[in-house]
Amino acid sequence: MADVNLLPITKEKHRILGPKAYIAMWWGDAIMVGSFMLGSSMIPPYGDLNLYQAFAALIIANILAALLFALNGRVGWKHGIPMVIQLRSSFGPIGAKIPSLLRAVPALFWYGVQTWLGAQALNQIFLDLAGFSNIWVWFFTFQALQIYLSAKGIKSIKWIEIFGAIIIMLGVIYMIFLFLTTFGLQVEQSASVQGTWGIPFWLAMTVLLGQFAALFLNVSDYTRYVPKRVSNKTFVGAHLIGIVPPMILLPLVGILGAAAVGIWNPVDVMSEYISNVFANIIVLFVIALAQITTNLVANITPTVFVAMDIFKISWKKACVIIGILAVFTCPWWIMNAAYFTSFITIVSAFLGPVFAVMVVDYYIIHRGNYNVSKLYDSDNLFSAFKGWNPAAIIAITTGTCVSFINVDLAWFIGIIPSGIIYGVLMKYWIIKHEGYVSEGMDQGAAVYERKAQ
Repeated sequence: MADVNLLPITKEKHRILGPKAYIAMWWGDAIMVGSFMLGSSMIPPYGDLNLYQAFAALIIANILAALLFALNGRVGWKHGIPMVIQLRSSFGPIGAKIPSLLRAVPALFWYGVQTWLGAQALNQIFLDLAGFSNIWVWFFTFQALQIYLSAKGIKSIKWIEIFGAIIIMLGVIYMIFLFLTTFGLQVEQSASVQGTWGIPFWLAMTVLLGQFAALFLNVSDYTRYVPKRVSNKTFVGAHLIGIVPPMILLPLVGILGAAAVGIWNPVDVMSEYISNVFANIIVLFVIALAQITTNLVANITPTVFVAMDIFKISWKKACVIIGILAVFTCPWWIMNAAYFTSFITIVSAFLGPVFAVMVVDYYIIHRGNYNVSKLYDSDNLFSAFKGWNPAAIIAITTGTCVSFINVDLAWFIGIIPSGIIYGVLMKYWIIKHEGYVSEGMDQGAAVYERKAQ
């Protein structure tokens, strides 16, 4: 019997993320330090776009990202299942462990990195306030807090994200105001740069989309908590409002820093060019809080679900184990190591093909409707292939190989061949041997939820 947290959520009272709470969750998650760097990478001295072109790239890329989230997230919204169960339909109950790990392992490392960044921010705050400095105290304190909050479950995460989103967004707006009032002339000059609407513009959009490559896979982990009573328009709108505003404002901070003084990190800008202790503490607190909200959604939730599915443990145990493992990723070493970036790049090359397989499987092979009870019947799912779906493995392997033609465009390049190969292999090979086809939504989900109560 699966853990209750892996079972389908069908009853409205258990779907606790209404549109407002869902939007707040994304606002809290989107506040990533890497977003500052992505923004600065588009304009001089790091990129080739002017201020207007960079802003256009942000708008287009993030609208597209929101629509892709809604596209794959519809599975969780309709059927109430998490990613690890969704993947069984396209990869098989055993094969699903491969894409699950491709999503979870990088998240575990990012969990550690962002905890270290949060600890650095807290350490600097207390150094400014009380002259006390001990990064290790704050690192283990920060991690213990995150383990406790995540172990409390989705309700705890919901309220933390709502509170965090409000504070963080106000802090980001304050940073933008501070930068504009301090460096207005320099920023204005960056807008007059000629820039280009050519290849650098499209590469910028690719990079902006690429930051969501992992989250595109497990968006059902969150949409399963969205009430089914909301309209399709509201569902899509919640993604647009949840993704677009914060993912414009965050990179904008990096853009302003780069335009003004050539530095993307707002903490470095503050410490070197703005001698205001109060302002520094606000910015540092916002960054520390942002690490918690991002970790809870983007790094802890998917990793915990994967651990629960593979090792058959409870949510709380998984939260504790994953939290401890994140410490042993040694973020104080890997965040500055070239091999870590290479590792993330290689793993990311698989994510586009996996996304393509998931979307083709749901919308084309199963026509937008899963037989949920069969996804939980692991013994009889893809039994002809011993729990694997070779079509999915062949598709993502081929798509990944093709994507290495240009690593910078890997996510886009791998999607088309993977989707086509998967669809063809399923139609002309797998379906002839495997009885699991789109038979309509049965009562299996309701049965499983009743058993869990």
